[in-house]
Amino acid sequence: MWLLLAIRLVSGQQVIIPIETRDNVILLQTDRDNRLRMVYFGEPLRNESEYGMVMQGFQFSDPNAGTYNGAYTPAGTWSLSEPAIQVVHGDGNPSLDLKYVSHSKEPTGEGGSLTSVVLKDPLYPFTVTLFYKTWEAENVIEQWAEIRHQETEPVLLKKFASANLYFTGEDFYLTTYQGDWAREMQPAEVRLERGIRTVDSKLGTRAMLLQSPNFILALGGPSGEDQGSVILGQLAWSGNFKLEFEVDSYQSICVRIFAGKGPSL
Repeated sequence: MWLLLAIRLVSGQQVIIPIETRDNVILLQTDRDNRLRMVYFGEPLRNESEYGMVMQGFQFSDPNAGTYNGAYTPAGTWSLSEPAIQVVHGDGNPSLDLKYVSHSKEPTGEGGSLTSVVLKDPLYPFTVTLFYKTWEAENVIEQWAEIRHQETEPVLLKKFASANLYFTGEDFYLTTYQGDWAREMQPAEVRLERGIRTVDSKLGTRAMLLQSPNFILALGGPSGEDQGSVILGQLAWSGNFKLEFEVDSYQSICVRIFAGKGPSL
């Protein structure tokens, strides 16, 4: 049996979207301006009615930087943080805003579900759909983005992420993998400080030669062999890539994953 849920925003009503596996949940929620935020990642709450109170327990907005925890942060409008997407419209305007339109959830037949969330600019016919596919028993969540527009002139995409994730915490340790021929995938762990740490490759079809689009993000302390909380990430892409890990003024971290292109010049 297939169940498809499609939900549209009722004016003035905040929308809550849990992306759940057996042991973890990504919680998305719209704010007062109808923008989508990632407000929680961790163990599922016993009572789903409590999800609506999660956003009240955190302060993610900064009067200088704007909003840190956007689910897919655009450039040029409400946030000064590093964006997940940066475009120039056909009329030359470099500003983009993305607001919640609707979302749907359906089972995949693979022991999980696929949730899609539609975001749209309120002035331009420019749409981003975020996809979250889960494997419940394995605690795996796959994310990707689909970008569309119906503007009369070409739109320049200067930056666009496959995933834009936000995690709260006090301490983060990042393990990445470098190497060369016959010495591939050598692990290196560092403690993340304020600012942005970038791991990228511009080698095209040889993107795995010196860097790897795989990482371990340890929460609360260095990663251990048999203890601690870690997030394992992998980009399913064989070409150029860029991974950004940004620790903000609240000591929370935003992870942005870019595939298919190198950094914008």
